[in-house]
Formats: sequence, structure tokens, C-alpha cells
Amino acid sequence: MSQKPLGCSCVAQIITSPTAPEGAGMRGKEKIRYMAYNKHKSFEDNVKAIETALTVLSQKRKATEPEKETMWLYSGFGGIKEVLNIGTEKPIPQSMEETANRLLTVLGSFPTDKTQWCDTTIESIKTSVLTAFYTPAFIINAVARQIQSTFKTHGLTMRTFLEPSAGIGGFLPVAMNGTKSYAFEKDTLTGIILSLLNDDTETYTAGFESIGEQRLEHTSFDVIASNIPFGNFRVFDADLWKKGGIHEQSTKTIHNYFFVKAMELLNEGGLLAFVTSRGIADTPGNKFVREYLVNNANLISAVRLPDNIFMQTGGIEVGSDLFIFQKDTAKSGPTSREAMFLQTSKEKHGEENTEPSNRLFTMPKTTLSTDSRIVKNQYGKLTRRYSWSGGEASMAEYLAAILKYDFDRNYRPGLFSNPGIGRQAQMSLFGDLDISSAKGRRGYTGEMPEWFKEGALVVFEGQVGTLEYRKSSHYEDIAVDFVPVDNGSVNIERANDYMPLRGVYFELSNKEREEKTEQAELRERLNSLYDAFTAKWGFFHDNDNKEFISLDSLGNEVLTLEMAVGREIYKSDIMREPVAFKKTDTSVRLLPMEALASSLNYHGQVNIDYMCKTAAMTEDEITEALKNEIFYNPITDCWEHKGRFIGGDIVTKLRDVSELLPFLDGRKRSFAEISAKALSDAVPEPVPYEELDINMGERWIDPKIYASFASYLFGVDAELMYFDINDTYLLRLTGYSAVAYNTYSVRNCNGEDMFVYALQDTVPEFTKEVYVNGEKTRVSDEDAIQEAAAKIQEIRSTFRDWLDRQPLPVRDRLVAEYNSRFNCYVRPSYDGSAQTFPGLTFEQFPYDSLYPSQKDAIWMIKQNDGGICWHEVGAGKTMIMCVAAYEMKRLGIVNKPMIVGLKSNVHEIADTFRKAYPMAKILYPGREDFTPANRKEIFSQIKNNNWDCVILTHDQFSKIPQSQETIAAIFREELADVERCLEVLENSTMRYRSSKMQTGLEKRQENLTAKLAELRHDIDQRKDNTLDFNTMGIDHIFVDECHAFKNLMLQTRHTRVAGIGNTKGSQRAMNLLIAIRDIQRRTGRDLGATFLSGTVVVNALTELYVMFKYMRPQELKKQRISCFDAWAAIYTEKKADYELDVTGNIKRKERFRSYIKVPELASFLREITDYRTTDMINLDVPEKNVRFLSNPPTIEQEEMAGRLVSFAKSGEWADLGLDMPEPDNLDKAKMLIATNVARKMALDMRLLGDKFSDDPGNKASICARTVYDYYVRSNANRGTQFIFSDLSTYKPGEWNIYQDIKDKLVALGIPSEEIQFIQCAKTERARKKLFADMNSGRVRVLFGSTTMLGTGVNAQERAVAVHHLEIPWRPADMEQRNGRAVRKGNTVKLWGGNTVDIVIYGTEKTLDAYKFNLLKNKQMFINQINNGTIAVRRIDEDGMNEENGMNFAEFVAILSGNTDLLKKAKLDNRIMQLEKEQAIFKKERGRAERKMSENQTAIAAAEDMIARMNMDYRCFVSRKDDAAVTLVSGTFATPQEIGRELHRISKSYRGTEHKAVGSYMGLPMTVRSEFNIADMFERNIFFIEGASGLKYRCSQSGALPLSFVEAAAYPYAVMERMPARIVEKEKDITKLREEIPVLEEIIGRRWPKAPELETLKAQCRELQQKIEEDLKNAEKGISLSDSVSPDKPTITEEAA
Repeated sequence: MSQKPLGCSCVAQIITSPTAPEGAGMRGKEKIRYMAYNKHKSFEDNVKAIETALTVLSQKRKATEPEKETMWLYSGFGGIKEVLNIGTEKPIPQSMEETANRLLTVLGSFPTDKTQWCDTTIESIKTSVLTAFYTPAFIINAVARQIQSTFKTHGLTMRTFLEPSAGIGGFLPVAMNGTKSYAFEKDTLTGIILSLLNDDTETYTAGFESIGEQRLEHTSFDVIASNIPFGNFRVFDADLWKKGGIHEQSTKTIHNYFFVKAMELLNEGGLLAFVTSRGIADTPGNKFVREYLVNNANLISAVRLPDNIFMQTGGIEVGSDLFIFQKDTAKSGPTSREAMFLQTSKEKHGEENTEPSNRLFTMPKTTLSTDSRIVKNQYGKLTRRYSWSGGEASMAEYLAAILKYDFDRNYRPGLFSNPGIGRQAQMSLFGDLDISSAKGRRGYTGEMPEWFKEGALVVFEGQVGTLEYRKSSHYEDIAVDFVPVDNGSVNIERANDYMPLRGVYFELSNKEREEKTEQAELRERLNSLYDAFTAKWGFFHDNDNKEFISLDSLGNEVLTLEMAVGREIYKSDIMREPVAFKKTDTSVRLLPMEALASSLNYHGQVNIDYMCKTAAMTEDEITEALKNEIFYNPITDCWEHKGRFIGGDIVTKLRDVSELLPFLDGRKRSFAEISAKALSDAVPEPVPYEELDINMGERWIDPKIYASFASYLFGVDAELMYFDINDTYLLRLTGYSAVAYNTYSVRNCNGEDMFVYALQDTVPEFTKEVYVNGEKTRVSDEDAIQEAAAKIQEIRSTFRDWLDRQPLPVRDRLVAEYNSRFNCYVRPSYDGSAQTFPGLTFEQFPYDSLYPSQKDAIWMIKQNDGGICWHEVGAGKTMIMCVAAYEMKRLGIVNKPMIVGLKSNVHEIADTFRKAYPMAKILYPGREDFTPANRKEIFSQIKNNNWDCVILTHDQFSKIPQSQETIAAIFREELADVERCLEVLENSTMRYRSSKMQTGLEKRQENLTAKLAELRHDIDQRKDNTLDFNTMGIDHIFVDECHAFKNLMLQTRHTRVAGIGNTKGSQRAMNLLIAIRDIQRRTGRDLGATFLSGTVVVNALTELYVMFKYMRPQELKKQRISCFDAWAAIYTEKKADYELDVTGNIKRKERFRSYIKVPELASFLREITDYRTTDMINLDVPEKNVRFLSNPPTIEQEEMAGRLVSFAKSGEWADLGLDMPEPDNLDKAKMLIATNVARKMALDMRLLGDKFSDDPGNKASICARTVYDYYVRSNANRGTQFIFSDLSTYKPGEWNIYQDIKDKLVALGIPSEEIQFIQCAKTERARKKLFADMNSGRVRVLFGSTTMLGTGVNAQERAVAVHHLEIPWRPADMEQRNGRAVRKGNTVKLWGGNTVDIVIYGTEKTLDAYKFNLLKNKQMFINQINNGTIAVRRIDEDGMNEENGMNFAEFVAILSGNTDLLKKAKLDNRIMQLEKEQAIFKKERGRAERKMSENQTAIAAAEDMIARMNMDYRCFVSRKDDAAVTLVSGTFATPQEIGRELHRISKSYRGTEHKAVGSYMGLPMTVRSEFNIADMFERNIFFIEGASGLKYRCSQSGALPLSFVEAAAYPYAVMERMPARIVEKEKDITKLREEIPVLEEIIGRRWPKAPELETLKAQCRELQQKIEEDLKNAEKGISLSDSVSPDKPTITEEAA
């Protein structure tokens, strides 16, 4: 059989014989017709049949006999490939064109309410070309006669018949008189014809898989016969999928599905007769379905049909088989013949093997053929081809004989009338094996109580096993499989005693939890069953029982019925009293506040019923008593604690509550009014307009405001649109604006473009061509860029001034909008003091309770379903994670939480969880478990078990594949947004300006559509047991050290801005984002994860956006923030610095230095953040004593500082004097290279090459002496020290500062074994031993980098000092370093004054002090934002960073060590910027002056031109009656002759001069040739010279018309175009005159910053004079100053 989709069966055209089988009806009247396949005739017959069927159907009547005769000719479109061209540009053969058009007419005229019915039907017809071939009539007749004969011979009655893929009813003749027949056909057209032809058959135009939905009278059948479809098409049948095993596997290919589904529907002893492709028998991969068939049925007959059997009917060769089975589910095993049917083999043919074929067909009487030979098929594979050389009559006769032979031998009538009889005659290959005892995994059909979960232990069909759930994207339901466990280790008797006990326990537990009433009867029964079990089998905790119960996923909970105290076993509390609720003790009455605390603790929310019982009060009484403590929320119709209710987006909440008030009445209304009043009182004080700090381009502002500003700026009406999908603005000016094309134009960017750049706060990239080493290349045009930047900044500044002048209502609307979107967040009061944490034990911890800060953080996480836990190192984040995860699971907030942590920390997390909750079921796989070979098993364990928590490392988590369904959903949302934007664009007036954007959106639409199609294909083709994050069921992620995921991809245009980071992001961060989106999609709200770190923001406040993108997508959307640029437009201001490059050009550097609207940014963060420092928590940790040891530079360092200054000026690598190769990026990153060299110089000169030597005054020597001093002073207590350096880490065989300091320490007397490097501990075991040695004092000094020693280190017990050889770039790194010693568990409080020294080494006249100040400022801003103590609306960060180095002038000033130079550097930078702006201003004014002169000249010329053209036009009009052409080359009588002569001149003349050829209206007529750039002739142009002397082209192009007559009249066009030309010139004059006021305004401007520049220059001169005087004094040996300048970047110990 050919491949075809479900329902597109091989349509059967029945051509019956005079001896047609019983039930053939009218078809029995037909004669057998043997004819060759005629494609044209079949096409014609098909269209006639369709036309007839649709006519009958539209008239809602039965078909007449002649109409049926016509419809019986329908044979489907198999092999008629010409129909593929219908509706396309490809031609249809002329002989078939009329028929094809008639088909379209028939389908198009059919009345239907279904849209696109015609197109859909045509596509269905095209699909059937390769799939729909009818079965030859003789095969159907032979099968029908044999089956009917068999039934009659044995006196059997065929009660029901089913044809599951019927076509027009090919196999319906198999049914006997009186049989109830059913037929299914999925194809619409074929289904219509089927229903009209077979009045006595119940027909369904639907797929076979829908049979269960049709509610048939009969649900099983005596005979099922059909020509079934074949192909690798999945069938979506929930019933078979749920059964699992072979049933589920069969749904993945349609042919296997038909066999299994039909066998399931067949009555015992019934017959199954299918014509199918040879793939069923020959494909090794289909063995499972062959095994299923022979295990559930007897193979009656198997006949291999000839390859050419369909040539006569469909013009195609295809291999097919006929199979007939009799259902026998109780058979003992397959016969030897059936065993051969299971096997396939290959034949040897020369040097090659054939494709596999079924061994059964090597037996006699199994092939309908006269000849067979090995040939190559269409795929080039060797296969055996069967053929029949005789006529069809002989073939029919032989087939009938084979069927009779097979039925006589193999059919067992007793199976049909009395199922089970007749099996004794079967010969089994496997003796009397009881196949039921060997049953394996299968669908579970037993009871499923609500408390069952995956992995539950059950007894099913005499076996003990566990349940496994299967999910599929194709089905809403969940399938349950039974998986037997090892019978040798499981006692069924024990299981039968255990199951009732477990059932009563869960019934008791669930009832008491849900109903909050005591279940004494169930408790008594539970105790009885438990006592009986333990009397027979012993305690649950006995080894055999514990091993048995551990097989049950519910076993962990069942084990808690016993409590082990030492060696004694006791019954747990639930055996005596309720534990799901606090049993109300009438003798003890709680106060209302106590009742509230109890409710919050046990239920996690306000439970009014519970509180009324415990306080013995009515609802009114308790709500009155708790007034202002609890509030009614009409949105959720629940009472909420004030800490939850009065928090979050309070403005939106107040609006929603207020909108509900009119719909409430009675008590609820009064409660809601109180709630609304409380919300109203808590609304933050509005930010007034004067403090808004509005940036141009903030996306929340209505585009109409920006359009109004554009109209004001450019002097014409403007339209502006914003598209959030790609964060793009489009501006269109409705008329010409001189301002746009003069004032705000730079190169090819006009005012419209510059306005959009101003909205985006970006600068266009201009380039220019230069010659480098003799080769032309393009480089940035810094002058043009700076000019554009100045104009853009002017537009942005003008916007704020314009906005300030807007009417008060406009500004008030902006204020209201801003406050409702941003100034609306109130941090809830997260008070977790009422929690008691059932199940938490502190037996294995050195403390007996949680900190209040930990309780508050846990309460926040429980209330919000996530948040940010920003706790300083040592504040107990690990315990917060573990307890929060368990509590959320206990309260049902989540089902399966996951913790992901650093590899170095994750063992400690797992250990803490186990100690805190010994009975918790947690999964903590090791490193070897995540090898590619073992990974899938771990994923299965995560998916198939109900864990209390799963704990993975960051790397392990990144290995989890993300859900393709989730990714597809994200793509679908994006595609919908793209299509929305395209629709808006299409309906707007912007189309002419947005072709590039439209193309981009269409390309994005195309890519998304392709990705979705690819994903859908992958989803459809994959196996159902796919393991991904979604199917694992994880619904909350705790991300420890979340800053490791900060490199999330950013969509930004700010490519010039330093410090944003890697905008492409990391795959690990993207995986986390998709996982969190997966959870958020399931819950429908933000968060879904908890981020924990002591350093959530590592380096810059821009990193906050990343946290918000992870956690708060819905809130960002509400704020109209779709990407980083939209966020930056609201909260940041970009600053630009300028410096000279190596060529002396000024380069522009951009940074986000200023943050605005800081209080609102802080409140948005603090709503979901719990921020704690060790000082806030009052942790029992040592005090920090910061020491800044500043040493003067060595001689070599002094010299290198001078060389660095020279290098920074010249950019010449040789100026550094280093024995190192010149870096490749020197020309692009000069200051970055200079900064890195300066950092190494400050640490140790030897980092710059072997030519430099050691010095007793360098950091290494000072550090060694300092470390030794601490070593000696703490020797009695074995004090330990940490030494950090990231610039020079330990590398064997290379010089590094670790080894150098160690050598110095050893020389001072410290034993070598007491000094270790973290890099040498390469395994987890080695690290643990090293930390243990540090804690015991065996190791006294430990070197490491921030990465390797900054996290996951618990070696603080004896730490006395932390040494920083260089200052890290990021505040987070400094905190992580210090946290190694300043943390709980340090015993220095007992013997060292409870102080840890933080020693920071700095070299004068280097970047050390500058970096320290930079670090301190960053940390201060971060602390203020988190504490909510920031009093200003803007803050400013400094400008140096790791990726770009620092400003050139500041760099030189710092290296000089002179504070005044640093001041002068900043003044010089500002002066340079202003002078550049002044030069641009002057250049722009000069351009305006030149343009003014050009305009005036152009106006005069245009006016002269108009005067002359008017004169010529009057002349033309006056001579219009004498409009004749006269040629000098002769006299020509007719227009045709004149035209011919003009064409001759046009072809022959060559010359650049005007040559007289005649006259028109008495005015001279000339011709002139035009040549292209290669001096090749192009054409001749004719002119008419007017009275004014102006020469006019005879047409727009000047070329002659082809017609001679038209060519003669051709000069008349000159006069016709004259008025239009005059109007054009007048428009030009108008446009030029409009520009003059704009140009005059530019010329008359005075540069507004001139006073500022003069003031700065004066200050600079004064400072220069002071510097020179100080230098003269220094040369005379006089000190510069007796005191340290407050601006000097060197920090003393006291200042630190």
C-alpha cells in the first residue's frame, strides 16, 4: 500500500461480478470490467461523481439509482498528479483543463457556511494524489465470499461489521444481509459520496480515532475489513495512549494503529481482514505489532499481492499484503507459522543484501504471483518483486483457492460462538507458558484515589508494582502505567496488609485537613490496622519493612506514623489527635491577635473560620477586634493580613477595589470601604512635575506628546508611532520643514531621523574613507558623530523646556500617569515571627532557632511565591532556601521546588536540608550522575518522583533541556506582536517612511513562522517520553548566588555605551529565563523563582534590569518596558566624555553614569526584596577593621608611571619599554591597555617582564611582612589569614605573586606546609580537607582568587585577617572576599577582640586609591537603594570600568600623584567638550550663511526663469494656429513624411552641439546628442528655442515617439508643459523663501555656553599657575602641602 494520512483510505471503486457476494446490493448488477487504467476517464468520472454528490447533498435528499451509478464511478485522485497544478501558475494538460475548471466551479458553487471550504477541499484532493488508490474488485469479492461462506458453513451470524477507512465503501460487501454495518472515512468529499451510496450503512465522515466519540450502538464488531492507510503519521487517540506499552507505541504510525485499534474493537473470535503495505510484515521495527497480533489473534491467512496489482486501477506499482486474523486473546502462544510471521530476513544477491522481508512468504501458498525476482526499487534498494503474468480472472481464482485453503486449516468457529473453545488444537512453540505471569509494564486501570501520586506502590493483576505517569503535549489527560517491581524482593502478603493501612492514613489526613473536623472512627481504624501490621511484620523502621516501604513514593509520609527516639519507636501524633488543624480547646481561648498569628503560621493566610473557633468569637467580632490588622479584599473575596494587603502595586489595587464597590452590598461593602480607605492612606505621596526628571523617549509617555513636540520643533504637523515589538519610533512630517533639513540635518540624516535618534538617546554612526598604509578603508567620522550628538542633545534639552511650558492639564496628566505606573509600589510588611515551621529540627545545628531576618525572608517568599533574598555573606541564606522550599511544599504553594547553587556550595545546601528535615525526600545527584550517559536517568528521577526538593549545581541545571512547548508559546506571543505591529503599520500613514521597518518585521514574521513550524514538527515527531523542564514538574526555582546568571541577552541600541556587559548573554542565563517563563506561564503571574545572593548587583545598577526581566515581566509590561533601552530611558542618563586618540582626534565615550527617579526604582526593587547586612541582623560575626596600607612607588614604578603617561599621549607601544609583543588591539583599546599595565605596575613590576626586579618596598614585600606580623601575634591561637589576588594567580612553572610572597614568608620562618594555594585543591575532597586544615590551624595562610576562594568556603574559624593585594572592580567581589573571614563561626571573638582586619594594599601615584573610592561609592549607592534611605532623586557613578579602562586625562593626573592635576584634567575634559561644541556651532553658522547666499541667488535665477518662460508661453499661445514643423532638409507634404525625416535625423546625427534642423511655429528647432560616461552614444534630443532664448526639450526624455504622425506633432508638448513648469519654479521659490527665516535665525544665534567656557578657561589658567608654582617649590625641596588634600585619592587607615 502507498503511504497516506489517517482517513485518506485507499478508495475502493467496486467492479463486481455476476456472482457478487451477499450484501453487494445494486453493485451486483454490474459486469466485471477488465480495462487498462485511463487517467483522463477517471478524472472525468470523479468530477461527475462529485458534482452529482454535491447536488444531492445540497437538495437534502437521497440519491436516485442513476445518480448512484454515477457516484460509483468515483475512484479517488490517486495517480492523477495533474490536479496538483490546479490553482497554481503551472499549466494543466489541455485535455484535462475543462474538467479541472468544472471541478473548481462545482466546489466553488456548493452552498456551505464553512469559510474557505473550496480551498480546503482542493488541498485535500491534492494530498490524496499519492495516497488514494482503490482496491481491485476481485480481491474484495474473494475476501467477502470466503468470509460469508465461512459464516454460513458454521451456522454463524455476522451481527456487526466495521470498515474503518472506507473510501466509498469498498469492503462493505463483506457484510451479510441483516448485518449492522458502520463505515468511517475522514476525507470530506469521499465521506459525502460514501454516505449517499450506502443508505443501509451508518457512515461517519471522521477519522477512525474518533470512533469512541461517536456513541455508536455497538462498541465491538464481528468483522472488521478495510484497505488501511500507511505512513509515519501519528494518530492522537487518548484511549490507546493511556493504555501505554504497545498500545501507545502503535499511535506513532498510522498502519500499526489501525491493526491494534481494530483488534481492540473486535469481538472474541471475530475476523480482521486488512489490505496494507508490506511495511507491516517486512519492517523489523514493526515486530512489536506483529507480536501483538499473534498474541491476541490467530493468523488465518497472509497473502503477498503482486507489485503490479494496482497498475490496472491506479497506474502505480506498490507492494501490498492481505492479512486475515481471528481474535483469540486466551491463546497459549504463537504457532510455528505465526512464529515465522514474526521474523524478517535478508537475501544475498551478489555482493549485496536485499531489504528485509517477512519469512512467512517463503512458504507455499502465501504469494499471489507467478514470478518473483530481485530488483532495485525507486530508492535504489534491492527488493524482491512479485508479479502475475496471467489475466485478472485467473488471479481471482487462485486467490479464492488460497483463502479457502487457509480458512479450512486455521479458522476456529468455536472461538466465535463460545470464546475459549478450540484452543486445545493449537500447537504452541512455548509449551503451556502462562503469558499473564510474565506481564511487564502496562496501562494501569485500577482505582486512583485523590492522594495517589507518581511512584505509589499498588497491587495490580496479582503483581506488586509502582505507578508511573505519562504526559503528552497532545493530550490533556495523564496516562498511568503499572511498572512491576522485582517479585523476589516483594512480599505480596505484606503488600496486601500495607495497602489498607496506607489508604486509611491518607483518608484520615486529607479529611481532617480539608474538613477541619476530627475523624475519630478513621483514627481508631488506623490504629487497629497499624497494630495488626506491626504485630505480624514488625515496626515500619525495621530493615525489611523500611526497604519495602521505600519502594512507595508515599512511603516517606507513611513512615512518619512512627517516631524514632533513640532506639525506641513511638506512634506519631496523628495516631492520637488531629495535626492538620489546631484542635480547638474550649478550655483555652486565644486572644484575637493570637488567633491571627496561629492562622498565619499553620495556614499561611487569614483563615476566618479557624480564627473564630480558636478565639470563640463570631466573624463580626473577630474582624472588629482585628481592625487595621486584617482587611477584606473584594478582588479575591478573602481576608488578608495587612502585611500582604497593604503592599505591592497599591495604586492598581485601590483602583480595582474601588471599581468593585458599586457591585457589593451589606457587610462586604462596608468591609471593602474600610480596605479602600487603608489603601488610599498608604498610597505613596505623588511625585510633583518639578521632580519628575523626564527623559525624552520614555516609552510610557503618549506618542501624541512627542508628535506635538515634533510639530513645534519643525513647524509642520507631525505623526509619530511607537512599536514595542522592536522598540522603534516612526516619525512622519506632513509637509516640508526647513528646520528639519537645515537646523537639524547632518549629512544624510535629516530632522526626522535626528528626532528618532533623540527619542532613542543614541547617535547615528557616520563613517568616512581614509587611506591606511596606502589602502582605502572606512573609519568612524568622529566630527560628524559629534555634530549629530550635539543636535540630538539640543533636541532632548528643547523637549524638556517645551514640556515645562505646556498647559497645566497636560503636565498634570503626565504626573498622574507617572505616579500610577511607577510611584505605586509599597513594600509589604513581611513579618514572619508567627511561623513555627512544622518538621524543622535543629538537633544537628549549633543553634536552636532561626534569626528573625530569616523568618521574615521566608515569609516574604511564601507570600509572594518568590522574591529576591539579598543577604550579606554569612546571614544564613542556605537555611532560608531549605526552609522556604519545604514550607512552600508543605502549604501546597508549590509541588516540586528546585534549588540550584554553585558547585562549591551545593553539597553544603544538601547537607543543611537533610539536617533540617531528616524525613524530607530530596534529590541531590553527584557529578558522575550528570555524565551524558547517566543524565537521562537523573531527569527521569526528577520527573517521576514527588520530591520535597531537587538540588542541582548551576552547571547541572543548565543541562536540563527546556520545553519546546514553552519556547513555541514564547515564539507565538512574539509572532502575534509582530503581526499586530504589521497590521497597525499597514493601516497607518507611515508606510512610505517605514519600508525598512516593514521589511524587518516581515522577515521576523517569516523567521518566527519557520521556527514555529520546525518546533511543531519536532514536537509531533518526538517520542512522548520526552524529558524537559516542563515535564519534570518543577514549579519553583531557588537560585543561589544568582549574580552568576546576570549575563542575560539584552536588546539594546546603546552599542557605544561602556559597562553594559555582554549584550549577547550566555546560554546558561537564557536557559534560566526560559525555565522561569515556563513556571510563570503555568501560574499566570510574576516571580515563580527566588534569587539569593549577598551581591545581587555585582557592578552597576543597570544589572537590576536583568533581575526584573527574570522576575517581573508583567510589571515591566505595565510600565511599557519591553527591553533594556526602554528601562534605561526611564531610569538612567547617559553621559559623554571626550578624549584625544593617538591621531589627535577627539573621541566620544558614553557611559550610564547617572541614575534618575531613584526612589521609584528603589521601591520597585524593595517590594520583592529582603535586603539584610550583618549589621542589620546583629549577627554574631566579628567586626571589620579596614586598613589601607599605602606605600610610595618604587624607583621602577616611578619610571613606568612616566612611560605610561608618554604611551597614553602617543599610543606608541615602544614608549612603555616592555619586552612584550605589541597587542593586536592597540589602536582600538589604548586606554584599556594602559589601565591594565598600570594595574599590574601597581601590584608588582615583575608582572610586566623578567627585566624588572624585586624591591623591599613593593606590595609583595610589604604584604609578606604584614602577614608574618599577624602570624606571630596570633600564633598562640593558630590564627589564619586569607590573601586575595586576581591579577597574578598561582601557575606552576611561572612567576606569580602567590609563590613570591610564600617564599618570603618561608624565609621569615613560617613552615611551607602551613601556606597553601586554593588552586592546588583540585577536587571537592581536597577542598574540604584544606578548609578543615584551615579551621584546625594546620594551614595558617591561604592564597586564592575571588572566583576560587570567594564563595563556597567555610574556613573562617580562626581567621584574623583578609589581605587584598589589589582592589577588585566590583563591590560584590570585595564583599565575597571579606565574607570568608567575617562570618558566623569565627572564634576570634574568644581570643582576638572579635575583630578581623581587612588589609588593602595601595601604591601611591597609581590607580589603587582611585579604584577604592570608586568601589566605596558604588557600594554606598547600592546600600541606600536597598535600605530605602536614599534622599536624592539621582545618583552618579564614576566612569572607570574593567572593560574600557579610564579617561586619558584623569589617568595621567592620577599617575602624577598631584591632586591639582586631577582637578585640571576634569576641567580640561569639559573645556575640550565645550570647544568642540563651539566649533560645531561656528561650522553650522558658516553653513547657514553659505546656504542663505545660495538661496538668494537661486531665488533671483528662478524669478528670471519664470519671467522668460512667461514670455515664451505668450509667444507659443499667439502662434498656436501655425503649429507646423518646417525642416531644412527638404519640403514634406504630410505629417507622416515629417515624422519619418525626424526619425532619420535622430538615427544619423552625432554631435554635442545644437544643430538647427528646422522650425516649429517659426521658432528654431535643434537637435543634440547625449553620450554616457563611457562616451558611448545614447540618444538624440530635440529642442525648441523660445523667444527668450531658452531651449525646451520636446518631451520629458527628448526621445521621439515611434509613430511618424505622433513624431510630427511631438514639439507641441513643449507648449502643453509650459504652465506646469512655471508652477514648479514658483514652488521652488516658495520653498527657498521658507528656509530664509530659519537660516537667519541660525546665523543670528549666539552660542549659549560661551560664558561657561570663559569661566572654565579662567579657572584652568589659575589652576595651571598654581601647579607651576608648586612644581617650582618642589624643585627647591619645599613640600607641596603640610596636610592631605581632601580630594587626594590616597586613603589613610583612619579614613577607611
